Amino acid sequence: MLSGFLQSDPAMADAQRQRLVAIAGGRPRIGLSWRSANVDFGPQKSLQLADFAPVFAAVDAFWIDLQYGETAAERAALEAGQGVSLWRDPAIDPLQDMDGAAAQYAALDMVITVSNTVAHLAGALGLPVWLLLPAPGYGLLWYWFLDRTDSPFYPTLRCFRQRHPRDWGAPLNEVAAALRAQFGAKP
Repeated sequence: MLSGFLQSDPAMADAQRQRLVAIAGGRPRIGLSWRSANVDFGPQKSLQLADFAPVFAAVDAFWIDLQYGETAAERAALEAGQGVSLWRDPAIDPLQDMDGAAAQYAALDMVITVSNTVAHLAGALGLPVWLLLPAPGYGLLWYWFLDRTDSPFYPTLRCFRQRHPRDWGAPLNEVAAALRAQFGAKP
């Protein structure tokens, strides 16, 4: 049961869950978002999809693209370069269909994202959200505070922070270790 202050449409979420469970084949269903569209400091909060290599290597998961905007070229490059498939539901446009996006998120086991709309919607739904945050002074927004690993606004959210500006290595490795601890290491 979700513990958030927003709720997705139960029938839509159940339909999404049944569909994704069937597609995932028993693997954890993990949604991923890697970019912020913030015009002032989105680039400091964003990663390249290929940067997630340690995360993809950590667990055998069914990875789901939650990133708003066009991602086809990035997903194709990821599959060609790392052999990792990131599934995208063509029926859901998160910029135009908030109900569909909320139902999709509610059907997931976890959301891993940067500081963007995905983090806020998934957090408000009470989903397990792992948030990648930039270093202070490099796009870190006040509501993520400076030294917390949690959020007073979203109790199910866990923060993974850069130790040094523009260095995503440590937080991504921490996410990978936490995934292995939660879901078991990739065979």
